[in-house]
Amino acid sequence: EIYTLSLHDALPISISMAGNDGSVFAQYCEKTLGLPKENILQYTDATYGKMIRAMQDIKNISEAYKDIRVILFYAGHGIPNESTRDAFLLPIDADGRSTQVCYPLKKLYAELSALNATNVIIFLDACFSGTTGEGKTLMASARGVALKARQEKPTGNLVVFSAASDDETAYPYTDRGHGLFTYFLLKKLQNSKGSTTLGELNDYISENVKQKSVLINHKIQTPVVSFSNELQNNWRKLKLR
Repeated sequence: EIYTLSLHDALPISISMAGNDGSVFAQYCEKTLGLPKENILQYTDATYGKMIRAMQDIKNISEAYKDIRVILFYAGHGIPNESTRDAFLLPIDADGRSTQVCYPLKKLYAELSALNATNVIIFLDACFSGTTGEGKTLMASARGVALKARQEKPTGNLVVFSAASDDETAYPYTDRGHGLFTYFLLKKLQNSKGSTTLGELNDYISENVKQKSVLINHKIQTPVVSFSNELQNNWRKLKLR
């Protein structure tokens, strides 16, 4: 069975479309990928507590069912620790001044790779530069300078799609009401009726996001995919359904 976790934030310094991204992705999981509604877990306005709860929920499910497949979608902010450059998900009840109340990306990967899961596919419509699409800073120093977060290597059976690379920013596609990355993710799922391979999905998202971002944002946004050593030879052949 396939289980989906959809976490999305709506912050004062906002990815204003994050809530819409999460809700629509959940709808696509049901109507396009054919997942049972009870297999789709949504965590709207994700606080630190909700993030912990989401991970506990999927751990409990994996222990009960064994060999599940997991899709995790996150739309929101990411932030680097300014000293260590470690990457974190930024909960709605954190403001970026202290990463102690943020969710470490390294911890997320470790917890997901430890599940009784055949594979785990992660979509992160977030960046970890510490700046927003509006050019504002999320970091305590308020320098407004984008940082290059430490890259975490997925382990176990993880494949991770990220909206932007290095110190780039993940931008919105305002006219379409979505994050730029999420818009083309959804569009490919729609066009393929959910039967696309991960390799095809990555090629489509990467090409279209790079091209559209240069046109509408006048900035480069380069989606990237990373994967564990165990999946390096066959991740492109995997499918979401």
